[in-house]
Amino acid sequence: MPAAESLAAASVPSAGQSPIDARVVLLTHYIPLYQVRVLQQIAAAVREFHILLSTPIEPNRDFQPDWSGLDVTVQNSWTLRRRWRHKAGGFEDQLYVHVPYDTSARLRELNPDVVMSLELGARSLGAAWYCRRASKSKLVLCTYMSERTEQNRGWLRRNLRKKLLKQADAVTYNGPSCRRYLETFDVEPSRLFHLPYAADDRTLHNGRVDRDESASRGRLLVVGQLTARKGVVRLAAQIDEYCRRHADRNIELIFAGNGPEKSTLREFVTAENLTIQLLGNVPAEDLSLWMCRSSAVIAPTLADEWMLVVNEAMHAGVPVIGSLHAQAVTTLIEDGVDGWQYDPADESTIFRSLDQYFSLSDQDLAAMRLAARCKVHSRTPAWAASGAIQAIQHVINGR
Repeated sequence: MPAAESLAAASVPSAGQSPIDARVVLLTHYIPLYQVRVLQQIAAAVREFHILLSTPIEPNRDFQPDWSGLDVTVQNSWTLRRRWRHKAGGFEDQLYVHVPYDTSARLRELNPDVVMSLELGARSLGAAWYCRRASKSKLVLCTYMSERTEQNRGWLRRNLRKKLLKQADAVTYNGPSCRRYLETFDVEPSRLFHLPYAADDRTLHNGRVDRDESASRGRLLVVGQLTARKGVVRLAAQIDEYCRRHADRNIELIFAGNGPEKSTLREFVTAENLTIQLLGNVPAEDLSLWMCRSSAVIAPTLADEWMLVVNEAMHAGVPVIGSLHAQAVTTLIEDGVDGWQYDPADESTIFRSLDQYFSLSDQDLAAMRLAARCKVHSRTPAWAASGAIQAIQHVINGR
């Protein structure tokens, strides 16, 4: 494991220790609920911490924003709706591009020592432009990517990223695949810091993980937006085919989420031993209850730079049958230990995973639940935030 990824506790100010003497400004799109606790940890570790948002919430998100304990300002921004065409994955997905146009004015007003900017687009261009002219301000670029999501991004975007990354005083990455991608731009290891995802500790299931295995074995949960990118229709077809080949196995496939593929799933004609249940959007505080009622989680995505539901499931002691196109799966899931990896484009791989899952004894499945929780036990918001705090300390010392 790289040194920057070890996240030594000594780098994070502890109780009674003075915070880092720095005014830090973070520019980001919006604040997902799971990021709140991480940002609170960063805020507690520095003298001042301000957040500039491009938008309170994106149109395809369904939750009430939570900025508790955070100093948040919404910028003046243009929001563009775009189509993401992923050739390797064979899907199109809708995304939003935010172009804040008052970044320089906001930063001049705040006069930060450190500017942290999410992603490598218009937002970070504005941050980099400011830092070039304000010699005391250091630039930290926060990246959340994987090699899969960044396939076929094009020469123009790659050239822009190369210039941005060269200017940055520090760069954060969310996982091993993201780090490998950044290394193709020759970012020095000394400038790389691990800023991973962590599940929201306010909504996790912290109780017992054991259950009536025989009663719940066929109950499989899928969490996330019902879109082409998430691979939900392909998954339904594969599970249907599996049930037709195994008439003695009853499966209840439960989808928690909304999206354009919902109507297709609703009209899906299934084998007699397969039931599809559509829950719609499930509030974060209720999701752990559905995980406790289910025996395993399936993550069928065709491209995800992480996929936090993997962390959430493992905290709840739920094994994950996950697509190898999610960085969380390739980072956390070990076949036969806490779940299985499979390739959504090759149905034989999910058939093999399901065969192994159904052939496990109740005792072995119970052991897998404990192994899953044990692996992610230390992946807390404080642990995640420590990478950002190390990056801040690094650029302050360098200044």
